[in-house]
Amino acid sequence: CNVIGTAGGTGATIEFAGEAIESLSMEARMSISNMAIEAGARAGIIAPDEVTFEYLKGRPMCPSGEEWDKAVEYWKTLKTDEGATFDKTVVIESKDIAPTVTWGTSPQDAIPVSGIIPRIDEEGHDEARQAAVARSLDYIGLEGGTQIEGTPIEKVFIGSCTNGRIEDIREVAAIAIGRKVADGVHAMVVPGSGLVKHQAEMEGLDKILIEAGFDWREPGCSMCLAMNPDKLKPQERCASTSNRNFEGRQGGGGRTHLMSPSMAAAAAVSGGIADVRKFPYLGTEEEDPRTRNVDVRSNVFTTESYVSPGAVISPPAPYLASQGEAAAAGGPAGLPKFNVLTGVAAPLDIQNIDTDMIIPKEFLKTIQRAGLGFAAFAELRYENAEEVATIGADVAKNIPDFVLNKPGYENTQILIAGDNFGCGSSREHAPWSINDMGIRCIISTSFADIFYNNCINNGMLPVTLPRDQIQLLLEDAGTPGTEITVDLENSKVIRPNGDEFSFEIDAFKKHCLLNGLDKIGLTLDKEDKIIAFEKERSENYPWLDGASLKVPEKIKMYPGAGIWDKVAA
Repeated sequence: CNVIGTAGGTGATIEFAGEAIESLSMEARMSISNMAIEAGARAGIIAPDEVTFEYLKGRPMCPSGEEWDKAVEYWKTLKTDEGATFDKTVVIESKDIAPTVTWGTSPQDAIPVSGIIPRIDEEGHDEARQAAVARSLDYIGLEGGTQIEGTPIEKVFIGSCTNGRIEDIREVAAIAIGRKVADGVHAMVVPGSGLVKHQAEMEGLDKILIEAGFDWREPGCSMCLAMNPDKLKPQERCASTSNRNFEGRQGGGGRTHLMSPSMAAAAAVSGGIADVRKFPYLGTEEEDPRTRNVDVRSNVFTTESYVSPGAVISPPAPYLASQGEAAAAGGPAGLPKFNVLTGVAAPLDIQNIDTDMIIPKEFLKTIQRAGLGFAAFAELRYENAEEVATIGADVAKNIPDFVLNKPGYENTQILIAGDNFGCGSSREHAPWSINDMGIRCIISTSFADIFYNNCINNGMLPVTLPRDQIQLLLEDAGTPGTEITVDLENSKVIRPNGDEFSFEIDAFKKHCLLNGLDKIGLTLDKEDKIIAFEKERSENYPWLDGASLKVPEKIKMYPGAGIWDKVAA
């Protein structure tokens, strides 16, 4: 457990390889790649092979005939060459991976289900890590040095886009056969999509689960995001297959333990965190849901045809022509320039501040950048964050101990933060809200890649410095009203006593911030090159045009989908 950690992939793309990866279904591969973001990585990739090609073949917008053959031939060349050199190689023996569960409030806070919850003063914990462990244990309501197995739970959530696949529901059904959900436990199963729900019901999995006492639900985010009534109450403990376990992720004050679908099913029937290896299959070989339909494609398109919704991506029209001469000549960039910033600095020394903590999901119902300053750090900032999300800032009840609520920090412009700031989901609302409350610079030891780039794209400067320098800045910022200077042109942070810390930043990103250049303006400057590239791509890789040029007039979908109007086949 915790071999890579929440920041182990920062600045990199993670390629997953090996026999264990090659044996996975396409759905499982997509889940693993998707979750590379939880290691701070820019992306996760797995080499295409026959599993990939079989999954794609015959699907809408995929090439066919000669183009399919050419596409497969090209895709086969994408595999990493033997002997290729990586910046870092991590080897994990899959046979050594025990069923795993999280004990804290970060995906890296994981141990084997038979393991012991870490103590605050565990060997190897520095001061910052000790503070993070103490905060996690206090929130999650557990004690270091005790066993995680047997911890009672009140809720079970099996679902999410990552763990609501048909193969997941089959595993859960296999545990459910011959068993009942424990008294006092509400266990919900939420399929990952309408197609998955339909297929599960075709296989009779819903009946198995309902018979065992599980709550069979409609597909959706449900308790994974907790934006609707499916949310945990304060101090309610949940065995969850969600993607993340940050504070408040599944409801304010809710306690989330991440685990696999089969582990969550074992928790449901036992009433506590349990080792799935102690729950053997109780049904017959013929009715085993894990093997009975193993060869059935999980995204079935059947014989009924429906009118297509049209192109997913419309072929681009000449944009500048409709924008007038000012736009054609370049026009204003639209971002404030960042050169030298001198402003009040505030300390927020918490490790792994994730985007859920920066702006809770209740505030994500807008696409407007302005006006979100009141939402930044809402669950740390307000006693009634959910009420503020519903009614507005006028009803806010400040938490006096939160640093940005203290006298002297009202006009904070620079935030001195703990390690791995901005991890978690990629919501751009996070930098929007911080920027809107007046903070234009964040200084930390490290940032999640997507959050870092989102800051740059919004005219904000994320600065990376070593921990010892961060510690000195935290001490400076601990005095209310203290001002720090950030000089982007000379790449320096200047303390109140005149000491200077140099930082590194990509030359192009620096140029964009200094000149207030945004992505739209930069893209429009290269419109001719983009058009030329797309033309060349269409000639050399025609199968990539499917999303815009090859959408079928009719598309096959399972009966009763209710998505498009039905037509004669």
